[in-house]
Amino acid sequence: MRVWIDTDVGTDPDDSVALLTAVVHPDVEVVGVSTVDGDVEWRAELARGLVGSSLPVIAGYEGLTDGISAARPDALLAIGPLTNVARLVEADVCPHQLSIMGGVLTPLRHRGAVRDLEHNFSRDPVAAATVLSTHDAVLLVPLDVTAHLRLGHDDLERLRASAPGMTPDIETWFATQRRAGVAAGEAAVVLHDPLALLALVGDAPIAVEQRKLAVDERGRVFESPNGRTHDVVISVDARAAIDRVLGVLEP
Repeated sequence: MRVWIDTDVGTDPDDSVALLTAVVHPDVEVVGVSTVDGDVEWRAELARGLVGSSLPVIAGYEGLTDGISAARPDALLAIGPLTNVARLVEADVCPHQLSIMGGVLTPLRHRGAVRDLEHNFSRDPVAAATVLSTHDAVLLVPLDVTAHLRLGHDDLERLRASAPGMTPDIETWFATQRRAGVAAGEAAVVLHDPLALLALVGDAPIAVEQRKLAVDERGRVFESPNGRTHDVVISVDARAAIDRVLGVLEP
């Protein structure tokens, strides 16, 4: 599958893991990357270091429609706020297949607090509402499912062994969580975005149901009889999914 990835890489290590996994996954051909959510040039530099210099990497939205048109992806993996994706949808150049890591359908405790909002949707609620209300063939992979993919100590050692360059990002992430007051037992690297990648290419141990969804002004996703019908990941075999991601990355 030819995949374009729109990412806010640099915020959380899971974006980096998703990019690395996509590059080596046997069923994926990464045809381009775009960045979103401020500091897009810095994020683009990070992405280039992960996917290599031969792939187009576009900072922000400028030039993205031309890049998508030239690359002809089969699908788009959205693993950041949906600002760029909403504009692609409105311009009618978004690939038909769209996998989104975002939203919360069932509130959960995550990183030290109960969450009914997820970062990607709450950063740009208007964009999230635009995409879910107008685009067909959305596969939504929400936080209340992805949060189960918490890496334990042995998992982190496997990740470091397969991708030594990830070690500084991992240490920085744990330090950031400590400064934010997240208790040691709740601080973790979680493979949110890699699960959205595996789900897109049919390589994830997941259950999917169709739901009619809408997005409110805060970015909260909810079921509505007036919402648009989308495929939603409702559960995952977290242990198998973690092993699959780490297995793809291992030499």
